[in-house]
Amino acid sequence: MLVDTDVFSHLFIRSPSAATDLDAQWRLTLRGRRAIISFQTRTEVLQGAVAAGWGQTRYVRVRSILDETPTIGVDNAVIDAHAQLFAECRRSGHPLQSKLHTGDRWVAACAIPKDVPILAVDRIYQNAPRLELATNWSTTNDV
Repeated sequence: MLVDTDVFSHLFIRSPSAATDLDAQWRLTLRGRRAIISFQTRTEVLQGAVAAGWGQTRYVRVRSILDETPTIGVDNAVIDAHAQLFAECRRSGHPLQSKLHTGDRWVAACAIPKDVPILAVDRIYQNAPRLELATNWSTTNDV
């Protein structure tokens, strides 16, 4: 299951003492499945660590977590999915087509050709073309 950046950060990067009720829901959804991430999530996590000025020890720990997490990289199928998703969202007026959501679109484009659902808190993915979601929006509030 492809885990979006917010969910990944909550479950694998933040201190366990900062856990929320949503964390328990997400862990239940992931039970028996391997969490995978997109290259975009890896980039966003590292950008956040560098921008926040994390020390070497904390940064190395995060790199280790990322290195242990299967990551979908950019390949022709992902690039094609990104282009197609942009066009479909633009035609339908879905907000995922916005430049503001380019990172979210890359996450979605990683999931589509690999045929994996996305576990996310960000509702931008809701009703996006060809995207399977693992999130139960009726029990999830945006973080």
